[in-house]
Amino acid sequence: MTVATSVTSVSTSMVLAIVDEARTMKYQTGVIGLRGLPGRTVAMDVPHDGRTVRVRPAESALAVREVLSEHREGDWLVVVTDRDDDDLGAGILAHFVWQRLRSPDPWEAVRHRFSATGIDPALTSRAHDRDLAASIVAATPAAGWPAAPAGVLTRTHALSAVAATHLGFDGDTADVLGVLRWSLAAPSIAALGELRRSIGDLLADSTLDWIAERAGTAAGPIRTLLASGELADIVPLGVVLHLLTTNDLSDAEMAHQAQLVLVRLEGRWGDSAPTRSALTAFGQATGVLLTDLVHDRRADADVRRALDRADVLLTQLQATSLARYSDLLASGLRARFAVLADAVRRAVGPNRTDTGIEGVEAAWRDICSHRLAEQSPTRAPFEAAVRLVRWLAEPDTSGSAPQGAALLASMARQYLESASWADAAVNDAFAGVDDPQLSPVLQAVVAAARERRRQQERMFAAALAAASPAAAGNGVPSDAGTVWYLERLLPGAIIPLAKKAPVLLLVMDGMSAATATELLADATTRLGWLEAALPGADGRHRAAALSVLPSVTEVSRASLLCGRLAQGQQTMEQSGYAELTAQGGKITAKLFHKKCVDTTAAGWSVSHDVGDALDDTDLRLVTVVLNTIDDALDRSDPAGTVWTADAVKHLEPLLARAASAGRTVVMTADHGHVVERREGTQKSYAQISSSRSRSVTGTLDEGEVQVAGPRVLAEGHRAVLAVDDRLRYGPLKAGYHGGASAAEVVVPVAVLVPDESSNPAGLALLPPQMPAWWLTSQLVSTPPPVTVAVSTPPTMALTVRDDGSTLFDLEPVGPAPATAQRVEARAATASLGRAVVTSRVYKGQRKVAGRLIVTDDQVAHLVDALVVTHGTRLLPPLAAQALRVPQTRLRGALTQVQQLLNVEGYAVLAIEAATGVVVLSRTLLEEQFGVRS
Repeated sequence: MTVATSVTSVSTSMVLAIVDEARTMKYQTGVIGLRGLPGRTVAMDVPHDGRTVRVRPAESALAVREVLSEHREGDWLVVVTDRDDDDLGAGILAHFVWQRLRSPDPWEAVRHRFSATGIDPALTSRAHDRDLAASIVAATPAAGWPAAPAGVLTRTHALSAVAATHLGFDGDTADVLGVLRWSLAAPSIAALGELRRSIGDLLADSTLDWIAERAGTAAGPIRTLLASGELADIVPLGVVLHLLTTNDLSDAEMAHQAQLVLVRLEGRWGDSAPTRSALTAFGQATGVLLTDLVHDRRADADVRRALDRADVLLTQLQATSLARYSDLLASGLRARFAVLADAVRRAVGPNRTDTGIEGVEAAWRDICSHRLAEQSPTRAPFEAAVRLVRWLAEPDTSGSAPQGAALLASMARQYLESASWADAAVNDAFAGVDDPQLSPVLQAVVAAARERRRQQERMFAAALAAASPAAAGNGVPSDAGTVWYLERLLPGAIIPLAKKAPVLLLVMDGMSAATATELLADATTRLGWLEAALPGADGRHRAAALSVLPSVTEVSRASLLCGRLAQGQQTMEQSGYAELTAQGGKITAKLFHKKCVDTTAAGWSVSHDVGDALDDTDLRLVTVVLNTIDDALDRSDPAGTVWTADAVKHLEPLLARAASAGRTVVMTADHGHVVERREGTQKSYAQISSSRSRSVTGTLDEGEVQVAGPRVLAEGHRAVLAVDDRLRYGPLKAGYHGGASAAEVVVPVAVLVPDESSNPAGLALLPPQMPAWWLTSQLVSTPPPVTVAVSTPPTMALTVRDDGSTLFDLEPVGPAPATAQRVEARAATASLGRAVVTSRVYKGQRKVAGRLIVTDDQVAHLVDALVVTHGTRLLPPLAAQALRVPQTRLRGALTQVQQLLNVEGYAVLAIEAATGVVVLSRTLLEEQFGVRS
């Protein structure tokens, strides 16, 4: 009796693979004889595709005969024996499918599993290849392996199928980013552990090796980490390598420390030390991956886990001082905030210098370039602090206008266009951060800003008091149009507008100009409204109005809605409004107060009455009073609230309904407010009209002003009003109004249209309204003059060359003088922009370009704005301001300017595709247009 020499153990998966092979040969049931080690085979019944596969070991021919009796028609019987065909004899073999014993060939089983006609040698020629094949068979999923393309099973197809099925790795389109993303996902570690436990290390390691190959240049270090079981550390270590290999560590000491860290990492690579290019590629890929993932909320947990681990690794490598160079590490962002805090401290401290803001801007740019900055709760307070530093660096022009009404108008405009934005920034910075090292810096910059604002408020209150006795007409004139008296706004501006276009007037009770900056920004960005100019304004600035005094609801709102100086509650407002619109304005109109706007009907955001009124465009004026902001002064947090449209009850649905009806929206307020910051004092008086106003009794203390005149609706048309924001006469609340500060008295008058086609009144669209310092410290100021030499005797003409340069030929243009005399040349000065648009080359460009809407003045303003900025670069909102166009028209206007300035295709004016930043090449400009500064 001869014992077979090529006998191995037979796994259950191998048994099932041979059963499946028999089924492909049209056998539906039967007995299969397998050559194997019966001592290592466990008798079992295995359900498979609706049938039972009975596996039975048999150590002799007699045992085989006994086992054959267990076969049941419709099922499979698999006999595992170490006898050969001769021992069994023809009688037993006749019972077997194929009439012989099969020697299990794992690769043949693999071939069948993948429906392949052949196998690529690259898959079968490696060490332990039969064990690998057996593992692949054992790993077969219930749905089977995907068929081999073109019939040949390649290593890539086999291992990518294993990776996809058992490790969740998508190998079809995988590259280094795919490898890193897979390693970052939390389920990947658990899946790898399960593959090792259920199938074995050989298949797991072979699959990981194949995955590492997908990483290209970075394959070496990734393969080492996978082989050493450090799957979870791949991305964290890539973050560290991104810091060490891809950052410009210009500081020699820091560069040396980075090199030391790379040396410390060498032990991690073992004998297969990767090249510097491989480490660099690894770091760069990690940076690219995380730069994208930090904006994907679905990946938040994975990203946070990886970055936290990267910080731990950096600490272990004794390199925490390098963190601030990282655009990815959370510790790097903290370090950058510390640098910014130090720069802000120097910029607002007692020893500040003019160059202090440069350090602030450099530190802020570093923070903005960090990938985690947008998600950091520290960003908003410090962005506000940076803005306040810029604002504090600006010259304070308050009080520079002549006295009287002109000074009041100037200061009202200054508040609306700049100081109110500073108030908004103070609110954001005041919110603070939970960091004992950073908080004092915010406190310092807020203190400096508030002190400057208090000085401005004292000047405003003085101007208000001086101008009040002579108050008359619609308002006080300014360069940007009338600063309206609030009681004249409806009859003087809103009703005439409503006769041209249906209007929704939103009276935002208590809305300060600072609050309006947030609300209007939300309306014009997220909700898509366009801001337009109030008729009669200059077409560039938002309109402003002055509340009636004291700046309280029963005085200011009543006067606004009645169109005359009045005092009363809602009943009087309704009657006065009806009289104003029907009899005086002769238009159809409706006024809705809070209770009329609220709805009890399920599913409706505003009442049916309000909705129907808005839809009826024959109703020329619909006025809605919204009280959310004023209510917040009593029992909420007006400074801590983010004032978006959805934060004001009913506002967003009202805007949506108005847009649907094509209504023009006017948003204004009856008064503003100041915020309670728990540092003020209360002064008690017997006769007070509000928390910030009282009768003229006692002495006038610091922080107060006495006002008198027809617009002061108090006893004897006189009152004492609080100016300092820390002073109140009533009980503690979240905020107050009634005083004489610009924050309480100056209210915005904003006009919104749904889109350019829904503008039946033909209103001019406004450019962005934020001040330049809100966006950058490179202020758009009056450009320095450019000297263009023009030697022009009284009777001589200026000759301009074709190339744009000037000659001063003595060509008589009138009666020639008896004796030619040399007349000393005089230098004419103009801005660079003006010099460009008056040059011969520019005029030639105008003729070639044909009909363009953009004017020479607009081109000159844009050039002048660009030349005074660092790097001759303008952010899109500032470019729109310089061109005096709404931001929606900026791209078209810039295209026209490029037609005029980009002579013969030279990029004098360029627009960065990614950011929209407008860039001027001053050298090319001067060369092309023959101007010299």
